[in-house]
Amino acid sequence: MKKLLMLMAVLLFSAATAFSQTYEMTVTWQDTECNCNDQGESYYEIRYNIYDDVNDVVVNAGTLVRVDFGNNSVDIEVPEVNANCASQWVDPNYVIRADVVVMCDSYNPPQAICSTDTEVDSPNSCSNFANGEVEVDCGVFY
Repeated sequence: MKKLLMLMAVLLFSAATAFSQTYEMTVTWQDTECNCNDQGESYYEIRYNIYDDVNDVVVNAGTLVRVDFGNNSVDIEVPEVNANCASQWVDPNYVIRADVVVMCDSYNPPQAICSTDTEVDSPNSCSNFANGEVEVDCGVFY
């Protein structure tokens, strides 16, 4: 009986650990503000979507994350990837499309004055996201 209870406790702990992982990716970009005449409310806007090309599933159709000037990197939690990983029989391979836009407040309303454009088609698996190993370098603004 004790062995059964111990086995149940280990299984419950393992399940709780697996579902409590934070799935995230790190997005970085060039440290520039594209000659924005910042009035104090300008920001970077990270736009991304995630596609599972093995299972042909759009995991994230497009999300915006706002980041203040002075930063050139952000960790973004992606719980949608966790849900997709749990629902697939075949291990996913994720394609990430991301870009960073400078939203300049010297225009009213703030306007995008430059952006990057990146597609990451490397083998990004569920375990890569779970272990925080997914890095998207958005590169140079144009």
